[in-house]
Order: sequence, then structure tokens, then C-alpha cells
Amino acid sequence: MEIKVEVHVTPEELRRFLGLPDVGGLQDDIIDFLRGKVGAASEFDASEFVKQNLETLRKSPAWKKIISKVVIADAEAAPAAPRKRRRSTGNATGTGKAGRRKRDGEPRR
Repeated sequence: MEIKVEVHVTPEELRRFLGLPDVGGLQDDIIDFLRGKVGAASEFDASEFVKQNLETLRKSPAWKKIISKVVIADAEAAPAAPRKRRRSTGNATGTGKAGRRKRDGEPRR
């Protein structure tokens, strides 16, 4: 035996039937708030922010970490020596003659 029941209701009717609150006004308020924030963000000037907060940025650990990794090259310095090419070990896995170890676990010499 099979019984099918179809109920045609609008979302508003179902919401009221289930006792859920009407949040339409709240959604409108949130959308207006977000539009205001997005509009204000378009007026944000990153360079002005950095200028105003440069001393605070310099004292931060993140700034020190960034600066420690940056190498500032002198524009008038001699050009760098060309890089030496690495020699292949003989196969793609790196276990060629140069990378082999003895069977007893002793490192290569």
C-alpha cells in the first residue's frame, strides 16, 4: 500500500506553520550594513595606512621576519657569478651511483 500526500504552501506559510520567526527585516538590515561596509572599504588607501602605522609595523615580528628574508642588492654591484649546473645522479629517483648507501646502512663516503 502506498499513500502520497502533496501539500502546496508558500515559504511564508510553512514558516508560520512551523513557528519560525520572521527574519526578513533582519536580513534587510544586514544587507544594508554590508553595503555600507563595502562602500567604506572602497575609500581605503593602503599607502596612507602604511605611512601612518610604519613605526608599529617595523616593531612587529611579522615585519622582522619579512625583512630577514629579503636581500637588497646594490644596483651598482658586480653581476652575480653564473650558477653551477648540478650533475645528474643517473636516474630520476636520485639513487644512482652518487646516492647509494651500503647495504649495512653505512653512509656513502
